[in-house]
Amino acid sequence: MAASAVEILRQQLRDQFPQAHGLRTSPAPSPLLEKPFSVDSFPIGAISEVLPAGPSAGLALFMAGLLDESESVNSLPQLVLIDGADAFDPNSFPGDACSKLVWVRCTSALEMLKAADLLVHDGNMPFVLLDSTGVKRQDLNALPAAAWWRMKQAIERTGLRLVVLATSPLVPCASLRVSLSAGLSLADFDRAQAELLPRVHASSNQLRRAT
Repeated sequence: MAASAVEILRQQLRDQFPQAHGLRTSPAPSPLLEKPFSVDSFPIGAISEVLPAGPSAGLALFMAGLLDESESVNSLPQLVLIDGADAFDPNSFPGDACSKLVWVRCTSALEMLKAADLLVHDGNMPFVLLDSTGVKRQDLNALPAAAWWRMKQAIERTGLRLVVLATSPLVPCASLRVSLSAGLSLADFDRAQAELLPRVHASSNQLRRAT
């Protein structure tokens, strides 16, 4: 039986574009981040994003894990928290944990972005944590994408780490995206942070388009 015009066209396309007709494989599962609360888990000279994989996924616990990484009082701060919605509660953490923190309180998305830009260009703090989770999504969407790319270039020069906490993808030039899941419920509301931290799981994705 003679081939139909459609089959002939399909064969011509296969011959001309063989790479587009190769076997398609399912994407590999995202690798688990071995140390989700360690500064060293995030690449130097790059922007990383930490996102919730679903409701009650543990963004607050992620911050608690970072602050509780060291049990001793620090003579000098080790990280900067840019608090986009002025929502951080220092009373939820022991004093020795907060001793490693410089808290930059912001009240708008633009103020948050300007603070981040200042810090990454200064380059004196090796780890900057930007919390955008309390900022309205419409205000975050209004931020110019070019500002993130300028920050990426500055971070590559200064060699610091910028980690952005967000409820959905925000940074167009992020090099690493970490997805958190914790499976928390109302029953866990009164539990201690130390008891909940082991339940936070993190999977990571390298973003090739950001290189």
